[in-house]
Amino acid sequence: MSDRTINLNQTEAFAQILPTAPNLSSHQAGWDGFFLAYYQEHPGCESPKSTFQQHALEIIDPGFTSSHERYLEEQHLAYRLKGGETYFCPANTSHWTKWDEPLSFTVITFELNLSARISRQMYNCDRIELRPQWQVFDPTFQGIIQALKADLAANCPAGKLYGESFGASLAVHLVKHFSVIPLTSNYRSETFSSKKQKEVLDFIEAYLETDICLEDLAKIAGISKYYFCRLFKQAIGFPPHQYIVRRRIERAKELLKYSDITTVEIALECGFAHQSHLSRHFKRIVGVSPH
Repeated sequence: MSDRTINLNQTEAFAQILPTAPNLSSHQAGWDGFFLAYYQEHPGCESPKSTFQQHALEIIDPGFTSSHERYLEEQHLAYRLKGGETYFCPANTSHWTKWDEPLSFTVITFELNLSARISRQMYNCDRIELRPQWQVFDPTFQGIIQALKADLAANCPAGKLYGESFGASLAVHLVKHFSVIPLTSNYRSETFSSKKQKEVLDFIEAYLETDICLEDLAKIAGISKYYFCRLFKQAIGFPPHQYIVRRRIERAKELLKYSDITTVEIALECGFAHQSHLSRHFKRIVGVSPH
């Protein structure tokens, strides 16, 4: 088998590996730093021998199983895949696989510089070596994947920040658990100063109706985006995406009280994707519908 090098960030790349298109894809979501493709009941097949330019994480849906084989560099694996299993292939690792029975699974790819960025920003070291892993059963991976898929299926009504926050958490979890050597974070809570907190909150208020992204908030705070969500929640009491939804609800309440524009217009003016998105969060947080 000849080995091909594939850039998984290109739209057509997955067509070189699998014969059918994914049921869900994050290309339209525009998430920064990672990509997700979900395949539902994909029939058994054989993928070509390839080397990916990105780190690749594969998660099997619960309830699915299949006999399969896999080559990872010079290592041959042959066992029965089980639902809930996670498999990790680091970038620039030669890989081939085949399976026999229909499987539903998610593939998430991360940029090659992922481990370098996290190692510098969180662990005070220049380089972290990631190792291939298989037959990993980790509920954290499953939980984050389900949240990301649900967001894509709903056309990302909360904007990029929701998906990017979960993606950053997934990246940190991946590096921590798949590193060749144990890692100890140099995390310090005092990094997020009161001045920076105010600047971030002021930015959110000024751009509440827009599609705020995680990288913008982290840059204002002067913190890595891999730290930012944790520090924001510790300081404010909510993760960034939840805080923004609550601020949008507060703005919607004011407009409902003191303006005569329609609920559809209010939803858009407050940064919600559509009226039903506003109504769902309004009822969840306030306890009654906007009407």
